[in-house]
Amino acid sequence: MNTFKANTKKSNGVSLARVLVDFLNGSFLTRESVLKQVPYLLFLVFIMFIYIGYGYYAEKTVRKVYKMDTEVKELKSKYTSTFSRLETKKQQSNVAETVSNLGLVESRVPPFKIVVEE
Repeated sequence: MNTFKANTKKSNGVSLARVLVDFLNGSFLTRESVLKQVPYLLFLVFIMFIYIGYGYYAEKTVRKVYKMDTEVKELKSKYTSTFSRLETKKQQSNVAETVSNLGLVESRVPPFKIVVEE
């Protein structure tokens, strides 16, 4: 029984070494079973390239979305500050003060309607 185990180990060691040598020198690529699988392997390589390309495309799109989101936030902030300045400047007291520098005075007489009869 001990001789059987010794023979198995010896034969496995030899076959493992043979497989390793075949792999390293590339002779396994010339076998019929490997040659039949070449179209499938090429298809897998093609799918892998598409998958990698899609990953890069998705990353680029995420970066663009993040950049646009930052830009939208910045523009919204700019709009809010501009709108609040406009609201402040269009108040009657601020308008009266601004035109007083030009020599214009605010009228104290209320407006009235002029009616023309024909």
